[in-house]
Amino acid sequence: MKKTAIIFDHDGTLVDSIEAIALMTNKALEQNGFKPCSLEDIKFGMGYQTDKRMAFHSGAEDPEMVIKLTKNFYEHMHSGGIEYLRVYDGIKDSLDKLAAAGYSMGMVSNNQGLFIRKAAAHLHYAYDLEIMLGEDNVRAKKPSGEGILQACAGLSAAPENCWYIGDAEFDLLAARAAGVKSGLVTWGAHPEEELVTYGADAIFRTPEEMTAFFLN
Repeated sequence: MKKTAIIFDHDGTLVDSIEAIALMTNKALEQNGFKPCSLEDIKFGMGYQTDKRMAFHSGAEDPEMVIKLTKNFYEHMHSGGIEYLRVYDGIKDSLDKLAAAGYSMGMVSNNQGLFIRKAAAHLHYAYDLEIMLGEDNVRAKKPSGEGILQACAGLSAAPENCWYIGDAEFDLLAARAAGVKSGLVTWGAHPEEELVTYGADAIFRTPEEMTAFFLN
């Protein structure tokens, strides 16, 4: 029997982290003498890898400053940002039902590995995920498919039997690079009218719709 696995993005897919990312990004920027960003700018930057996102928001070109901004951002996320996170309504129920149906599940994020595992435990959904990989746990970050392939191997599932579910173009590109099927959710940082132009294998408008897709 072929093993089917579903691998999820973290921010904007399982977890609403926009408020936390906005607050802690601006704390890191102001701490280092940069102007804070608007919420719309933060949302736009969420598709980037964290260091590239901090460079984008600050305009900093000095690599050492970008490293410092990224470090400060994660310090703030660990110390206070985690309290602003919430699981999207319906996600826990969806994960429970998919796990009960026999799907192997994992997570691959461009967020820090330690942080997403801490968040999953804090928000009480970690038990449904067999593998959780952050940007520091993979050889290349999204839009590379390396992390997804690593997760497929960890779940003992062939890529052609796997899905990657995210909320941004980077997620779709990573899925294609890994040779897995792609799904995009519309409840994250990017609007549906943008997402439907990318040609994903499936678009999900609610967690309930996503659950039904895999169970029917």
